[in-house]
Parts: sequence; C-alpha cells; structure tokens
Amino acid sequence: MKDYKITFLQSALDDLQEIILYISVDSKQNALIWHDKLMNTVNKLSSFPMLGILIPDKKISQMGFRMLPIGNYLLFYKIYEEDKEVSILRVLHGNRDYPSLFENYIYKEDK
Repeated sequence: MKDYKITFLQSALDDLQEIILYISVDSKQNALIWHDKLMNTVNKLSSFPMLGILIPDKKISQMGFRMLPIGNYLLFYKIYEEDKEVSILRVLHGNRDYPSLFENYIYKEDK
C-alpha cells in the first residue's frame, strides 16, 4: 500500500503558528510537546488516512471532511484518493464553532 502525501493548507499552518505561540506563553516546553504530538498524529495519517472520524455536522461530513482530536484541538482534513493525498485544512480548539468556519470554504476541486 502506497503512503499518502500530507499537505498543509495555509489556513492550517496559520492555525498551528497561533496555537504554538499561545501555548508557549505559558510554557515553551509544552508548546514543543504539543507540536511533536501533532506531527506524530499527522504522520500516522500518511499510512492510515481513515484514522479520523467523519465530522458530526452533516453538511461538512458530506463534503468528505474528517477530524481527529489532538488534546484540546481538532485537526480537520480531507482525503483525496485519486492523488493519494491527505490535505490538512484547519487545526482548531475543540470549543470553537467550527461549522461556521467551514461555510465559505474553498475546496481543492473548486480551484
């Protein structure tokens, strides 16, 4: 079985930077630990892209988005079977109103 390529959208990279900066205010060590945990989880998606669950929000789920919890955060991604690619869309705190953030989302197929 061929591993999937992992890509990060700019929105996910921006989320990661914001999270790392936020955590590092209290503890640089905890920020590094969280980053390592996130990257280990992302690397697992390369071999096991179905690791996450379909998003409970019906509209978002129908678009094929999946999510994977990482501590207090949720990693949102989409699998592109034809390209053998997992695209990381967002990384958001679990308390955020994520359905509203996906309302006007531009998808790879629309580009």
